Amino acid sequence: MVLQPTQALPAAPRSAYLVGILLLLAGTICFSSAGFYVRAIGRDSETLLFWRGIFTALAITGYIWWRSGSGAATLREFRDMGAPGLWVAVLSTASMACFITSVQYTTVANNSFIFGLGPFLIAGLAWAMIAERPSGVTLACATMAMMGVLLVAGSSLKLSGTQLLGDALALAMTITYAVKTVLVRQHRGRSMVAAGCIGALIGSAGALFFGPDLGISAREIGLFALFGFTQQGAGLILTTLGIARVPVAHAALIMSLDLLFAPLYVWLAFGETPTVLALAGGFVVTIAVLAHILIEGRRMART
Repeated sequence: MVLQPTQALPAAPRSAYLVGILLLLAGTICFSSAGFYVRAIGRDSETLLFWRGIFTALAITGYIWWRSGSGAATLREFRDMGAPGLWVAVLSTASMACFITSVQYTTVANNSFIFGLGPFLIAGLAWAMIAERPSGVTLACATMAMMGVLLVAGSSLKLSGTQLLGDALALAMTITYAVKTVLVRQHRGRSMVAAGCIGALIGSAGALFFGPDLGISAREIGLFALFGFTQQGAGLILTTLGIARVPVAHAALIMSLDLLFAPLYVWLAFGETPTVLALAGGFVVTIAVLAHILIEGRRMART
């Protein structure tokens, strides 16, 4: 994948920025329910990926059709996303596949704590790909967050090698998600919502090679529909629209609230409690993210 360098991105108008923040907050609340649905459904990775993809594609296509007002306009939006949209679709598929497989081997808390690295990976990639240079504060907080992730990984190594595999997949999920986020920002002149639909279908098609269970119960159909429509459908739509309105590093920090919501859902619903070492690592990552928000937010308020 060869990306052309671009000029630094101009600041968004205040009204667009506020709308973007609200969209990202709503999208993050939707996204953070993924671990809950995976635990509630309790199926293997290929079955989860297949059915989640089907319902996500239906949700996103329905939204585009409703917004555009015609079938022809819907097809045009899919066509206009171009090669960048296809890259976003592939990365979206890879990120979700890594997530679903990750939480089969590790806790949702570990997965979310590692995802806390996302804002800093995104900031670094934004610097390399679209010339949005991170500040010294960002780099310092990124180093602190990495130390927290090492603690989380250490907790899994102490427990079992399979849980460490789950943590490694969570890191792969975070990397692919970071690249996808920067691409959406770089090509914000194109609608990338359709790319989420294509990515979901790619995931479903890939899952077919591993033999997903196609005979699911009515209860499972309902859960998969909620998974696809709310967590992925609404989550992808809202965050994609939000990223186009907000500087990418700021968007990443808003989405890092997943770090708090996702473990809370599964703890309340299923009593899945992380280890003390994982909690310590998650605390370090959370402090790094909050420090970055406070320091950079105050700096931006003065400019």
